[in-house]
Amino acid sequence: MIPPVPSVSEPQASAPRLKKISERTRSNSLESGQPQRLQAHDGSSSPHIRSSSAQPPAVRNGHTDSARVASAPHDAGSHSRNSSTGDSPHPEGGKLKRLFGGSRSSSQDVGKKSGAWIMGPDSNVDYNTSFLTNGDKVPELWHESGNVYVFLGTQSSGLGPSFKIGSYFISTSRVLNDMIQADMASAGSRGPDEANIYLGIIQPNGAPDLERLVVVRNMFAFLTGQPLVGTRSHPTVFRAFLEVAALLREFDFSSYDGSSFGEPVDLAFNSCLEQLALADVRHSREKTIEALILGEQMKSWELYNEGFTHAVGKYEAIVDLKSPLFINVSSDTRSRLERAHLDLVRRQENINLRLESFEFPSLFAGIASSTAHEEYRQVRFKEWQKNFLKMRSFVLGHYKGLFGNWPPKARSKKNHFSESGLNRQCLKILYSDLCALYDLLVDRESYTTRVAVSPGKEHEAFTDPRISALRMMLTEFDISSPPVLPPIPYDVPKLPSMTSIREDYNELPPKQQAKFDKSIAQHELLLIMLKSRNIDTDQIKIPFLSAFKEFEHKEAKGSSPQDMVDQRIGFWLFLYVVIQSLPMLVVDAPGLRFTEGVEYFLCEPPQGKLPWLEDASEVRKIWYEVSGGNNIVELSADVVMFSVEATYHRSHCWLAAKQWE
Repeated sequence: MIPPVPSVSEPQASAPRLKKISERTRSNSLESGQPQRLQAHDGSSSPHIRSSSAQPPAVRNGHTDSARVASAPHDAGSHSRNSSTGDSPHPEGGKLKRLFGGSRSSSQDVGKKSGAWIMGPDSNVDYNTSFLTNGDKVPELWHESGNVYVFLGTQSSGLGPSFKIGSYFISTSRVLNDMIQADMASAGSRGPDEANIYLGIIQPNGAPDLERLVVVRNMFAFLTGQPLVGTRSHPTVFRAFLEVAALLREFDFSSYDGSSFGEPVDLAFNSCLEQLALADVRHSREKTIEALILGEQMKSWELYNEGFTHAVGKYEAIVDLKSPLFINVSSDTRSRLERAHLDLVRRQENINLRLESFEFPSLFAGIASSTAHEEYRQVRFKEWQKNFLKMRSFVLGHYKGLFGNWPPKARSKKNHFSESGLNRQCLKILYSDLCALYDLLVDRESYTTRVAVSPGKEHEAFTDPRISALRMMLTEFDISSPPVLPPIPYDVPKLPSMTSIREDYNELPPKQQAKFDKSIAQHELLLIMLKSRNIDTDQIKIPFLSAFKEFEHKEAKGSSPQDMVDQRIGFWLFLYVVIQSLPMLVVDAPGLRFTEGVEYFLCEPPQGKLPWLEDASEVRKIWYEVSGGNNIVELSADVVMFSVEATYHRSHCWLAAKQWE
């Protein structure tokens, strides 16, 4: 039976009161069985996996200086339940303060080569293991505000405690809480707010198991924000954390649902991710594999999500590496990686087909080429197509000038890309420029009435046949090939109008309008174009926008009002079809932290249940509120979070629409 954890829900500034629990129930998320008894063993509870990309063991200082010992061993024989010694800080209040590369551990001894060292930037400093092997107090793990004493020996060994920590840090461990409860049951008149834990690693007879001692020390150091110690058998941070993960499983740390090792472990590991940049796998295939393994072993969604998404983007390079580490990634994750890679390849093929030459042959093959719609007889589709092609030529010319070629070629004088083709960085630049142009031209007062599956009938209410025809063409494009795309919320442009310079223009007789059109001065043309843009974006200085405004003004010279409208619609059609083609590749997966400078795509997040759960193969479900708010249904979480529609809703046009509504 598992005892409920001590009543500590968050790190406390002072030690919480421990409670004796007579009736205990076990969480459904934990494995059934009797409480595990700790015995000394060789510390080989997890396979030893050596990473070739991780840093090799540091070369320790070979000079001897017996005077340079940071602290003396503690006389454990004088230990009392209600007394403590030592002056190490206690990091329980709030965010953990990790000491990698910070202050030196009091257990450091640079005068004797002990086979162990502090892992961090100061990696040539030995760690004095005699505190562990002698069962003495370990200064950096002795927190005055703690209320749990940890003994490395047996209760009958006569050794004093080596660690003093707060009960919060071990509150999610079934095994350690069972030990606390057993100790409290026999405590008699001893202090009710303190407890002893006897790990029994140091036995009266035989040499201490140094590897086991260091791993145990590392687990408590990890939980309390202290640096890890490396040894010859686990010389890297990666290897050290694998050993810690194995020990967390041995001591049965778990959250209520089994999705993690519990809040104290999550907080500690997130702090390590921050300090050690374990999730920054952009520049190493081997480190990417390590992130997958460590994410699974430490039950860290943040690290697993980062490692998985990057691994999909460079999947072929990882496979080509043929690293022996890859076999240690779970089979479930390896299968997911392969499926996600194939999906990414399909997405890239679709994008390349459209954007390598900006060819959209079917766009004008529908309503634009039909004569069946009487209401659109006056719509000048051919003028739209002509201006569409002009916009295509302008964009191609701009990006050929920017990158040297389109698609870009690797290592050109005008770009730094490592591989040729439409990579993530060049498409991000294209998308950013077009989003700025969208913000410049979009009519923010004309919310779409389209639905993605029903072209035609929803447009009947529009009095302007040009807008109705435009929306029909946009719908035809959105449903022209899988996947069907959701319509952009604000999907039509602002149109140039002569009323910008003469309010009564529409009331003039046709002959007077024609005369007025011919007399437009240069500054008046500029004013017409200016008022057909959104002024907030017009003030932004972006090279692409500046080039576009110059291009548009040049094309508008000598044009009639109708010509300027057709020009704007033709340009808009090109903008729409390109910007709608991009989100499935350029919208990065949620929750990523390290994306800057990455050329491979980061759009394939891990889907399904967490791979370290027993039912990982089952579909992950969540409750979802149906539009209207009256019904709640249970749907696949992946459908809700990572579907085509969900991806588009995380893209610029949808996020901007929320601001404009």
